[in-house]
Amino acid sequence: MLLNNIWFGPVLKQWEDNKTLSRHIKYKASFLIILTFSISAVFVDNKFHILLLAMLIVLLLFIWLIKEPVDTK
Repeated sequence: MLLNNIWFGPVLKQWEDNKTLSRHIKYKASFLIILTFSISAVFVDNKFHILLLAMLIVLLLFIWLIKEPVDTK
């Protein structure tokens, strides 16, 4: 089960508990999203670059608008 996974478990548990993503997870997700869309842009026709860029922006906005957990230090 993914909740018991060493890499995905803590992030999924945090999401399940309070619907938040920590900032370092947002950075990792953003890096992977940009990398994936960049590789995709190499292989698609030029007419789809604008569509890819629009989808990239929407996805990054979605990720960065998710709340971050409150530090209780």
